Amino acid sequence: MALADDVANAMHALEMLASRPEGRGVSEIAERLGINKAIAHRLLAALVDAGYVSQDARTSSYFATHSLGALGLRQLSSSGVGTWAQRALDSLAADCEELVRLAVATNDSLQWIAKAQGSNSSLRLDPVMGQDAVPHATASGKAWLSTLSSERVAVVLEHESRLSTTARAPLDRSGLLLELDEVRRRGYATTFEEMDLGINAAAAPIYGAGSGREATGTISIAGPSVRMTRARMAELSPLLLAAAAEVARSWPSYTYLVADEELSA
Repeated sequence: MALADDVANAMHALEMLASRPEGRGVSEIAERLGINKAIAHRLLAALVDAGYVSQDARTSSYFATHSLGALGLRQLSSSGVGTWAQRALDSLAADCEELVRLAVATNDSLQWIAKAQGSNSSLRLDPVMGQDAVPHATASGKAWLSTLSSERVAVVLEHESRLSTTARAPLDRSGLLLELDEVRRRGYATTFEEMDLGINAAAAPIYGAGSGREATGTISIAGPSVRMTRARMAELSPLLLAAAAEVARSWPSYTYLVADEELSA
């Protein structure tokens, strides 16, 4: 197996373990990765040696250690998320009085990394940060997918199928592709109780690497379905799109990209 394949499979294994605190067995990981058990065991052993994975002596299951979370937190801290995005999140949350979240795209996944809660005190949501957004069943996922090529969409959905999800809505590829066309036309995506019962959401892509490129993240507004109606989403959409544009202007990866291009010019 090529080194690149080893690295890719090791990262996919970490993603699977990060989403399952109780751990996974080597047979399950091998099956999900489409590799034989011996190779999976070797990759997991290397991750154990590196300190990012541990094995339960009683069950033989593997689970991600706190070192993996610490690595992610160090990366987020170095990106300055608290300074370049939080003000926009807080402002949007105050205006809409709902939960606002920022998600960052990394390769074939989208992860929520920051949030702001509006001042509405009833029926508040308080989700755990650091979770992956299910691409086909979240407004954030659809907003991101709408900026990808059809080939990239297929890759992301294939990646999703290897990870455990809890979406209420099953994946309908043809229906999703039609919906993505509508998202591109409208500029934002919506979901209606597709991920969680009683929760609707709207999300806009963030073009941190410049317009015409894949979105580097998304910004979303989520709330109880009794409040987040289709009409309410349309009413909030100008604020949502403005917030996405504001965050894009200070996106770290965009800043580094521009600097690199200027140096090479």
